[in-house]
Amino acid sequence: MTTGRTTPVHIREETVPRGETSDGGRITQTVEAAKTALADDGRRPARPRSSAVERVLRAAAYPQLVLAAVAVATTCLPYLSFFGGLDFLIALLVAAGGGVLTAGIAGARRLRTLPTLSACLLAFLPVAVFAVGHTTLRHGVPTGETLRGLGTGLTSGWARMLSVTLPADATPELVFTPALLTWIAATVSATLVVRTRSLLAPAVPPLLTFAAALLFTAGHPLGGFLPVGAFLVSVLTLVLARAGAADPAARIADTRAAWGRFAFGVPVVLVAVAAGLAGMHYLPLATGQHRFDPRTVLPVRLDIGDTISPLATLKSQLRAPAHDLFTVRFTGDPAGVDRVRTAALDDYDGALWAAHDRFLLAGKSLPASDTLTAPRQVSLSVRISGLTGPYLPEAGEPVRTTAPRVGYSAESGVLATDAPTLSGLAYDLVAQVGRKDGLEHAVPAADDGHDSALPPGLPPELQEQAAALAGAVDEPWAKLMAMQERLRRLPYSLDARPGHSYDALRRLFGANPADQVGYAEQFAAAFAVLARSQGFPTRVAVGYLLNPARLKDGTYTVTSADAHAWPEVHLAGYGWVAFDPTDPLRHGGVAPKQPDTPPAGNTANDRPDDHGKASQVGVDPGLPKLAGERLSVLDWALIVLIGLGALVLLTPVAVAVEKVRRRRARRTGSRAARITGAWQETTDRLTENGVRVSASSTAVEVAHQAGEVLGERAGAVALLAPLVTAAVYSPAEPDDTAVAEAWGLDARLRRELRGTRGPFVALRAWFDPRPLFDRRRDARRRRRALEKLTRG
Repeated sequence: MTTGRTTPVHIREETVPRGETSDGGRITQTVEAAKTALADDGRRPARPRSSAVERVLRAAAYPQLVLAAVAVATTCLPYLSFFGGLDFLIALLVAAGGGVLTAGIAGARRLRTLPTLSACLLAFLPVAVFAVGHTTLRHGVPTGETLRGLGTGLTSGWARMLSVTLPADATPELVFTPALLTWIAATVSATLVVRTRSLLAPAVPPLLTFAAALLFTAGHPLGGFLPVGAFLVSVLTLVLARAGAADPAARIADTRAAWGRFAFGVPVVLVAVAAGLAGMHYLPLATGQHRFDPRTVLPVRLDIGDTISPLATLKSQLRAPAHDLFTVRFTGDPAGVDRVRTAALDDYDGALWAAHDRFLLAGKSLPASDTLTAPRQVSLSVRISGLTGPYLPEAGEPVRTTAPRVGYSAESGVLATDAPTLSGLAYDLVAQVGRKDGLEHAVPAADDGHDSALPPGLPPELQEQAAALAGAVDEPWAKLMAMQERLRRLPYSLDARPGHSYDALRRLFGANPADQVGYAEQFAAAFAVLARSQGFPTRVAVGYLLNPARLKDGTYTVTSADAHAWPEVHLAGYGWVAFDPTDPLRHGGVAPKQPDTPPAGNTANDRPDDHGKASQVGVDPGLPKLAGERLSVLDWALIVLIGLGALVLLTPVAVAVEKVRRRRARRTGSRAARITGAWQETTDRLTENGVRVSASSTAVEVAHQAGEVLGERAGAVALLAPLVTAAVYSPAEPDDTAVAEAWGLDARLRRELRGTRGPFVALRAWFDPRPLFDRRRDARRRRRALEKLTRG
């Protein structure tokens, strides 16, 4: 009979075994994990303090890695003045981003030093091949030129950077060193970001790389505000971000306050950068006009060796039967261009005009002249047939050429090559030509004294002649024209004694009329000496006149009979202006008969065989050959390394593709097969995260092992274990709800692991090959064990 009162029921609690290996211990842990997963409010217990701090530091590292990549990328800006185009930026930006990514992944995985270095070295290999050498690829495949360029860049790339005319072409051998420095800076900076809490350490590698870039571009620096400003902004922002993450406990307590401190620091950074740039402009520590250039202390790549001065060979060319040398075709505005230059002689020792050119290997772009005001451009197409080297025909101030393997002298603007023969060489040349208007009011350009210097011993006849001609007029142009007209009145004769020493020039203005005869060699040299004695920067040019009689269809045919020499004077705003003191009509004169033996007092300076050494191109054995060669041991080694690098890159991709295929296959079949597929996907994720899963373990045992390694993150495994057990052993087919729940639990495990271990670990898990081999390894073990049992 019911009394209406409720009698409390007391249930005695049974104590189950708590040992780690006991069934009770496993059940307890599994149940507790399930309780945590099924909590109504969906909240998990608070993590330990150290785990939360570690998560904050890891989250703060991501934007710092991006800032580190930007800081390293800004170190590429000085090279904008080193290279003639923007192709090099592909390699350097890929090196900056790839280096940070590689080191960031290695740091997130806490790899030791040797594995980290190995990973960074292997990761740089595809960057070198496909980014640094991208201009030499053929249909995306490396070629022999790619291997040779990278090999040269590895062994002597830095030396080539210090011995090339700027701006240079972005060839692999020249881009390799900046790319390698950028990669090293990116990897070191990213490693310091991930593995240390130092405030300034990650900014040191970009700073050193920026300094190296300034050293390489010393001879052709970029405007200071752009690279320095961008570099300071990126580096100081990186330091600001690290300062905000220096106290992770404070960030945990108040994330909004941390962002507020960072936002407050950004204007401070901008003000600091603006103050620094203003100081550079108004209070510079150095003018930057005489920066140290390492190219001045390194050997040149094209060595001008011993040969006869080009001026001394003039008479032999004019006396020999005329033969074709080359053709020239002009486009653009060639008005006033009536000659092409091959050599410029600016050094006179009283006996010989010679060149002290220093030729550096040049690319397609040449340094633009800053001596011309409002110049116009002229394009030349040159095809050489009979001209001997080393000098190449040109006009004006060259700024671009397609000639292969050409050396350029920035002092004189002369082009040369060390090719064994010039026959068949064809190239295009773009040059700047000075204007003609206002020349009568031109003044001499500023000179350091070299182009207006004369050796001691100037003969009195030359001194008196120069003083008389210059003293009769006031304007500099009028003085020069007076010298030109005075020399043009002298008779012209190829029978005149050769030479252009002081003694030979003195005879032109001596008392004996029979000695006052000469040809272009003497007249050009005499004009240069007269002009230099009056302070005009002057040089002697050797080249060829363009004869209108040999102009056909817009193309000039130049022969040896067109050989000529003339002086050039450097005028402010007009560059090197040509004068022609040789009588254009070539009025003849009677030259004195040359004695069989030189008279007493006659010097060896007047004999053409004794002319000094001027210019012959010597081949640098360190430069690549023009013709193709067989692959060397280094080439084969690079091929093997490229193959290994490709294998390293393709293997992770193949692993990821196979995982995608398996996941799609596991979602097909019966409902029980699909639940089993969800369990197999779950065990694959456990294997990727360090849980040893054996095929002989039950689902409950796997859940227990996952709980021991992953803790509360394995709650989804504990819930999935009974579902897969029922799907395998139950005679009834599970319903669709069970299938959806199984795959939902698999997705939940993925989210748990991704949220706690970060995106780097999740990305790495996609390329982890262990799940692909564990089941096969277990199958082999079971097969071997079965064979042992059957054999007894």
